[in-house]
Amino acid sequence: MTAFETLSPAFHWHTDQPLEWPVSTDVGRGLSGVIAATTRVMWLDPASGSLGYRGRPVEDLASRWSFEEVAYLLITGLAPDADRTTFQAFQHGLRAGRDLPRDVVFLIEELDPRTHPTRLLRAGISALGCHELSEDDDISGSRHWRDLRIVGQVAGLVAAIARHRAGRPVTATASSDTSLAHDVLEAIGGTPPSAADVRLLDLLWVFYAAHGLDAPTFTSMIVASCLADPYYAMVAGLSALRGPRQGGATEAVWEQLERLAEPDRAEALVDEIISAGGAVAGFGHRAYRMADPRAVVLRRELASIARRRGRPDVFARARSLETAATTALAGRGAHVNINFYAAPIFALLGADAALDPCLVAVARAAGMVALVREAMDVTRLVRPLSRYVGPEERRVPHSGSTT
Repeated sequence: MTAFETLSPAFHWHTDQPLEWPVSTDVGRGLSGVIAATTRVMWLDPASGSLGYRGRPVEDLASRWSFEEVAYLLITGLAPDADRTTFQAFQHGLRAGRDLPRDVVFLIEELDPRTHPTRLLRAGISALGCHELSEDDDISGSRHWRDLRIVGQVAGLVAAIARHRAGRPVTATASSDTSLAHDVLEAIGGTPPSAADVRLLDLLWVFYAAHGLDAPTFTSMIVASCLADPYYAMVAGLSALRGPRQGGATEAVWEQLERLAEPDRAEALVDEIISAGGAVAGFGHRAYRMADPRAVVLRRELASIARRRGRPDVFARARSLETAATTALAGRGAHVNINFYAAPIFALLGADAALDPCLVAVARAAGMVALVREAMDVTRLVRPLSRYVGPEERRVPHSGSTT
């Protein structure tokens, strides 16, 4: 029984009858501690920090499989090496989604390239929904989650947005021989990326693909429970990804690192941020009370790409800032999270900070499709309760009477 189904419809709110377990109308702020769903897609253990997809630790997946292989595992529940023919058909469909309709490309081209990339992405997904579905299809709901084109379409839109922001022509098609990561990196940099850079973006996307009922995933599940088509759910979910508490956190991390001119100024910068009542970007997590295990892996990856790019200063600044912030914040239960090291890696891969949430969106699209697709088989319309704490009931006086 979930937290949203604990009160009987016959419950009488005006009586003083006690509420006993499992009935509860009091939950933590932001639904903290509420179990709202069961899933076979992934696990997240706040006590140990372990994260796994379909029973496989994410660290193992990131070191062995590409993002496209992990997306296949998340969405189908099957290992890509169990049946390569089936996986290759999935991969072909995923990559084919990048072939955007010309009118959607035209929409991106006509919008101001200085528009925040997340707004361009939102507009593009909405336009795709208009293009892909007819008026009658809008009520068919869950069956469209079987069409996995939307994951590739998000990648195609992000590549188009990157080209548009760089002032390069927006292409409507991508080669079926190149991976999603290769195409997005080529769109960002304007030249074919190295194999090492493709592997690194794949690793980032594997880490970002799914992380429990985070705001984007849960939002998309709520919309999908209305039997809205997946383009509504994806727009809603990725809208929740926007903002400094979610996908926008990497933007704040990079801005913070740029403020740190020298590594030995890290402690002073942390003191300045905290004294001003601010938060150190890249620290703290709703699920973890320890260092995010994904950040530990990404710290090593940042050191590697910083050496390749001839930018050891980037790693030095990040490492010193992490040390200073950990000293100041660990006692308060705030530790380094994935965004702290993802931000400088995205920057060294050539992305400007504003594009970071869109890069995260490509990864999270796979997890959202997997979790929503699973939930559509069992979910009811999501409709939690609220507890009224306002003034006591008062009758409205009859017309003409005075009080």
